[in-house]
Amino acid sequence: MRSIFILFNFLFMLTSLQAQEYTFSLTGKTKDIKDGSWLYFRDMVNGGTLDSAEVINNSFKFETKLPEARLWVMLHTKDRSKFKDLWLQDKPMLFDASNTNFKDAEVTGSVSQQLIEEEKAIYKDFDKVSDAELRKRQETFIENNPNALISLRMLYEVSGKWGQETTRQYFEIFPEEIKQGSLGQRILDYLNNDNIPQIGEKYTNFKLPTPNGEILNFSELTGKVTLLQFWASTCNPSKMQNQELKKLYRKYKSEGLEIVAISRDREKQEWIKAIEKDNLKWPQLSSLQGWEGPIFTNYGIKKTPSNYLINSEGQVVARNLSGDELEKKIQELL
Repeated sequence: MRSIFILFNFLFMLTSLQAQEYTFSLTGKTKDIKDGSWLYFRDMVNGGTLDSAEVINNSFKFETKLPEARLWVMLHTKDRSKFKDLWLQDKPMLFDASNTNFKDAEVTGSVSQQLIEEEKAIYKDFDKVSDAELRKRQETFIENNPNALISLRMLYEVSGKWGQETTRQYFEIFPEEIKQGSLGQRILDYLNNDNIPQIGEKYTNFKLPTPNGEILNFSELTGKVTLLQFWASTCNPSKMQNQELKKLYRKYKSEGLEIVAISRDREKQEWIKAIEKDNLKWPQLSSLQGWEGPIFTNYGIKKTPSNYLINSEGQVVARNLSGDELEKKIQELL
């Protein structure tokens, strides 16, 4: 009887584990890809390759056991000359690039995939609309599409700017299936992090190495007004914003503006090369640990570029400002 009981429990546990795997398939057509080439799924949240499929006669098929009901991945060739973001769901999906570029392939079978163009439209003219208008678009998109993982990705990206309280309110509208995934866990980690400085609070001090290995204390680098800037040498928007910051630095450095940059780079030489190429004169620091760096975690940074604007009393007065809005706030504080 005891053996039967143990066997029953084993089968129950096995069934439960199997229930955590989600059936999925992607049948695809391509063009100009040699027979014997391979395509890969890269997990865009956790990293690593999830699965691969061989291309024969410009056709391929993935039959993957997904660890989560919905996943954000990149489908790419080995050399990544062809790639496309995909939003997988636990159901059959189709991919058709037989008459178009790989990145413009038509993909069906996923709720999030159907929303990609609508999501892109939110940011199409982001440099011409106010922050208030952009935020309204983002809020509307999330409110209208709580069953889509792409909405959760948007919330994740804006969470640092919206703050923990507002992020928590929007997070609650998502179904458990989405909240319990890896991206949902990232947001939960942010919501449960009590160390993140909020607007009106004093910044959290830290020490990090410079490119030459010297350990600097952030509190010793601040000015009358300090912009704590998060960036990466591999992030084009970061490098574009650095060009704006160079103008501000030249204009207001003598009046008391300081900029302190924290990079999410992992490769030291790439980091140094970008600093020298763009002639960045303000203090540069990094743990070279990517997104897992302690300062990125403690400041709740989810995307680059991001920043904190800090006044002469050490209080956070704004987050993620850029362009005219950033300069206006710096003038006001100085």
